[in-house]
Amino acid sequence: QKKLQSGKIKMTASALPAFLWAGDLPGKDYDDNNMFEGMFEGHLLERTMRHIFTSPSSAYGEQTRATRTCNAALHNMTTVEAAHIAYGCLQVRFGIGAKNAWSEVDGDFNYRDFYNNIVDLIEDSPDPEWKDELLRAWNM
Repeated sequence: QKKLQSGKIKMTASALPAFLWAGDLPGKDYDDNNMFEGMFEGHLLERTMRHIFTSPSSAYGEQTRATRTCNAALHNMTTVEAAHIAYGCLQVRFGIGAKNAWSEVDGDFNYRDFYNNIVDLIEDSPDPEWKDELLRAWNM
């Protein structure tokens, strides 16, 4: 962590942040032997996706108290696809970053590249069963 903060380790769009994985601490359940296990199951990512696509109250497990139509309904979104997951990942990364205004680049980190890397990782997965299970889980 100190090396990351000091700049000795560069955080680029090709790095996969710990918040993508399941675990009480982000990335705690990461498995070096199977990086896909628990990937895109992180608590922060799940809450962010709920907040964006359904409602802020649903992000906390509460019954929806929406005062307007959710984003998913507004955009006729009936299923979660790789692009939606990538968008959620991008929003989490921005939210935990130091910038308070949107910019495509944050130091060595390029948000467009990060988004495309996530979409490609899911769409071009070497394990089609993992991809199907992932999308099925997000669509339950």
